[in-house]
Formats: sequence, structure tokens, C-alpha cells
Amino acid sequence: MRPLRQIDCFKVNMKFWKLLAIWPCWTEMHPYYRYYVYFFISFFVILNNILVTVNFYYLPRQLDKFIEEMIFYFTELAVTSKVLTFLFMHEKIVKILNTLESDMFQPDSHTGLKIVEKAKKFNVRYWIIVAVVSATSHLTQILSPLLLHFFLHMKLDLPLCSYSFLSEDTKQYFIYPLYWYQAYSMHALVLYNINIDTFILGVLIFALAQLDVLDDKLRRVTDRQKVALTDGSIDVAPEDDSMMKLKDSIIHYDELGKFCDLIQEVFSTTLFVQFSVASCIICVVLFRFTLPAPWQYFIFLGSYMFIMIIQILVPCWFGTRIQDKSQLLSEAVYSCDWSAKTRYFKSSLRLFVERANKPLSITAGKMFPLSLTTFTSIINSSYSFFTLLRHMQSRQ
Repeated sequence: MRPLRQIDCFKVNMKFWKLLAIWPCWTEMHPYYRYYVYFFISFFVILNNILVTVNFYYLPRQLDKFIEEMIFYFTELAVTSKVLTFLFMHEKIVKILNTLESDMFQPDSHTGLKIVEKAKKFNVRYWIIVAVVSATSHLTQILSPLLLHFFLHMKLDLPLCSYSFLSEDTKQYFIYPLYWYQAYSMHALVLYNINIDTFILGVLIFALAQLDVLDDKLRRVTDRQKVALTDGSIDVAPEDDSMMKLKDSIIHYDELGKFCDLIQEVFSTTLFVQFSVASCIICVVLFRFTLPAPWQYFIFLGSYMFIMIIQILVPCWFGTRIQDKSQLLSEAVYSCDWSAKTRYFKSSLRLFVERANKPLSITAGKMFPLSLTTFTSIINSSYSFFTLLRHMQSRQ
């Protein structure tokens, strides 16, 4: 069976990684690419974070003003953690890609091939969905003020941050360069989110696909290999290679466990930051819905909150699926014809079952396991913070 390039579904992600200066394989790029990395990260990530942070010191002490600015500030913190992860963990990200292309992760049956192909198609579709919703939210926020400004001659305000440390006259004098800088910075944030989040989910999907492939292998571990004879008939091979198949499945499971550990090692901090700020982001967006705003801003808020919920719901959902699927392997292995096998085969089988009873899992920051329980806790926290803000607003 021909080798299957699983990482082909990340081709679009990789193109944007190069554009966004987070391409992990620096050695493959032009020697001057590192200077592009320094410029892009410094200008659109570091400088933007500094300006937004300084802006908080000059904001008027009004709750609604702080809420407006915090919506993007929390997002910038999460995106910065993702960018730093790709910069400092680039070698291990390359290792993740190489692991997906390793011989152990290549399907050895038509059923396994269908499972992996289905995972690839899902990753491509998910990227398209996230990109469309994110682009809708982003373009609504950026283009609608420009259209109102040029056609209805309405005042143009900065889309990302108010830059309260500048006087109103200064902002109006440099309104167009400031507006486009914030628009491009916001565009970079959106692209970072799309192409990093979909990659993180993609490797989780492939881990889940490998569990399905392993499940299929364990169910067939006692099947005899069929051999085509010269007269065109099919015969069953006389030798029993069940023990060799079981050993291969155990090695596959061990490599899959190492792969999940590698995912956790690389993205643990990023997922921890994202889950930590997600509760705050959902809270402030809910609160912003209670304040007056133009209709196009509500479109932005709705699509923005949808993306925030998806960013935590989907990893938690598939994290739960990984835990459940890994536990079901102990049942799958007993679906084979094990009762007639040797004592050595049965003892190896029992040892594998004991190991499989401890499910594979991925934890964010050694605190938040990727599970639906974690997602429920985040949503509950968001609503609690929202009711607290509403109470504070009612007292003003």
C-alpha cells in the first residue's frame, strides 16, 4: 500500500505560517527569512501588545470603556502565546509533522486508509469553516466603519484600540495610517488564530484516527493472512503470525502515547492560556451585548463569540473522544479469537489491556484536561463573571 501523506491537509496552514513568520523549518528558508521574522513579529505582535497595554493606563475609569478594550486585549494575549509556542517549540512541531509521516502511523489496511482519509477531509473542511466565520467577523469590523466614513462622511474611529495616550487631534491627523496599522495587526491576529488553532485540532484528529486504526488492527490480530495462489484461488497462510501482529499493535499504541505526550508538551502552555482567557473573553462579549452599539458591531460580536466558543469546545470534544476511544481498545482486543492462542499470547494480551485501561489524555498546563467537563466549567465561569459585571453596572 502506497505511503499516505497525512500532512497534506495542512498545506494551507503551512503557507500562512511562512507569511506570518512562524514557519518551523527555518533551515529550508532563505537566509534572510530570519530578518523577516524579526520585523514581522516585532511590528505586528510585540509593538501592538505594547501599545494596547499602555493604552489601559490612559483609559477613562469607566466600565464600558474597559470592556470595549478588553475584548481584543485578551485575544492578543492568547495569540501571543501561540506565536511564542511556534517560535520556541519549532523543532518539536517539526517532530510532530515527521511523526505523522512515520511508517508506524501509515495505515496497513483499506479500512485504516479510509479512516485517515476521512480525518484529512475533516481537517480541510474545518479550516474552511473557521476561515469563513473569522473573515466575516473581521471584515465586518474593519470595512463597515470605512464605508460609513467615505460614503456617509461619519467620523472614523480606530477599530482595535482607542490609543488613549494620544490626543484627539493627533489621532485624527494620523487616522488613516493608524487605522491601517490596526487593521493589518487585527488581520494578522485572525490569521494566527485560524492557522494555529486548526493545526492543533488537526493533530488531535489524527491522534483520534490512529486510535481507530489501532482498534481495527486489534480486532484483526488473530486473522490469518490470505495468499493468492497461481490458479487464482485464495488460500490462508499456514503460519500463525498473531503474536507478531499483537507486538506490532502494542508498539503502535506506545508510539501513539508518545505522540499525545508530544502534543501536550508543545501546546500545553498555549491551551492553558487560551482556556484561561476564554472565560474572560466570552464574559466581556456577553456584557458588551447589553450596551448600545451599531448593528454591524453586533454582527461582529456574534461571530466573534461563536469563534471563541468553537476554539474551546472543539478541542475539548475531541479530547474527550481520545480518552473514550483509548479505553475502548481493551474491549476491541477481546473481539479477536484469543481463546485458542498460547499462554504467552494471552499474558501479553492481559498486559496490554491493563495498560489500555489508563486512557490517553492531553492536559493544558497540567490543570485543564481537554474534556467536555472542562468546557462546561469555562462556560459556567463566564456566566458567573457576566452576572458579576451586570451587578456592578446596576450599582453605578
